Amino acid sequence: MSAPKQSRSWSLGPLGARRLLDLIALGIVPATAAGVLAFTHSGRPYWGMVVAVLIFVANQLVSRTRYPLHLMPIARFATCVLSPLLGALLAWAVALSTGMGSLGDSLIPAVVGALPLAAFGCWIRGRFDMSVGVRIAVIGDPEVADGLSKEIAMARVHGYRVLGWVSVNGRSPAELATEVPYLGPIEDLRRIVPAHQIELLVHAQGPSGEVSRLEIFEAVGAGCLDLPVKLIEASQFYEELLGHVPVGQINAAWFQYLMHPRYRRTPTFTKRAFDLAIGGVALVFAAPLIALFAVIIKLSDGGPVFYRQRRVGEGGCEFEMIKLRSMRPDAQASGAQWSSRDDHRVLPVGRLMRKLHVDELPQLWNVLRGEMTLVGPRPEQPQLVSELERRFPHYERRSLVKPGITGWAQVRCGYAGTSEGSAWKLCHDLYYVKHRSLLADLMIILETALALGHRAQFELDPPGEQFIVMNEAAVEALST
Repeated sequence: MSAPKQSRSWSLGPLGARRLLDLIALGIVPATAAGVLAFTHSGRPYWGMVVAVLIFVANQLVSRTRYPLHLMPIARFATCVLSPLLGALLAWAVALSTGMGSLGDSLIPAVVGALPLAAFGCWIRGRFDMSVGVRIAVIGDPEVADGLSKEIAMARVHGYRVLGWVSVNGRSPAELATEVPYLGPIEDLRRIVPAHQIELLVHAQGPSGEVSRLEIFEAVGAGCLDLPVKLIEASQFYEELLGHVPVGQINAAWFQYLMHPRYRRTPTFTKRAFDLAIGGVALVFAAPLIALFAVIIKLSDGGPVFYRQRRVGEGGCEFEMIKLRSMRPDAQASGAQWSSRDDHRVLPVGRLMRKLHVDELPQLWNVLRGEMTLVGPRPEQPQLVSELERRFPHYERRSLVKPGITGWAQVRCGYAGTSEGSAWKLCHDLYYVKHRSLLADLMIILETALALGHRAQFELDPPGEQFIVMNEAAVEALST
């Protein structure tokens, strides 16, 4: 006998409230203000309407980015204030194409009035996220529930809270030591959702042999289709909220996106032009700083200024990466190894260079030569790559793209330093491989500037394996 249907009362909920707030505070209000100002200065009502509509359209285009802007403060603020500028450019193009170029003068006060409103709307949205939370229940693996709860806190992602987990295979909470509360079996989902006011269900695939995905979806559909609750798989939720891929929640089928007819990667020519344009300018400005530290290195111990090291690049091809030497000349005498926070091999001037990341600047030459790119996974030494490929699933997929000077993993994780740190960065590198674009590269470059300004190389320690939601084999590898 099927469960009785409940009347669905209208309720906006935190997820809907976020979308409505974005529409009003970031779209309608700045666009309306710009339209009124354009009308006031031009004296033509239809022109004010054109400006308002184009700025609103620009906001909708910019705000639909698929990237986790809540993890990218500079990029998030830039996208908020970008829509008035982009809308004004569209309006200016319309004015020129229709022979009404004189109306372009009214765009300056329109933009000046819309920008502070857009910035204020961005601030309001941030405050809303901190005060209103989406209530989450994890279906399946309780370890994923624990890890997700801890990582949300670690990443300082406001507005989401894991209330508990729902079992799918009859395991009782007494059998498991979990910090997240147990809510009940999946058979009681229809009672659990309204009782705890759950707004989002996250399905986490457990160890092999558990209940299949189809059975989970059938159980959720039977009990919750008429309830105001949403369902998402853990791997997708991690990508959208935390900006990385939990490798324990994916398999080889996850990479089918590369062959999907709708998948569009950045054209090689466009990416190369981007690297040459920005990399060339950056190298010109960096040259005096490189020369200054080159002299200091030479005077410190008389050794070579530059350090060349074999690294693995795109497609597994090796190349020589160039850096300003920050260690003693015999630093690698005992073989390839990671550096550490208090590495005795680092020169005094090397510590300063690493803190300022000046030692990485000569890699701009590798970018101009086409061996590296500005944004991409960091290249590793061949000996370390061989070990990491044996220990962690899908590690070799990083080489599908060209290595970079900075990258999403660099911004979010800092320096690896250990096998565990490399696994943590792998989760972020796979995210970049899937979502890479010129827009993403621009955002990451902006966030890199913020990271350089407030974080030293080893300031972010890699989390434990409870934060790297991996399969059993990977977790076992981390502990050996």
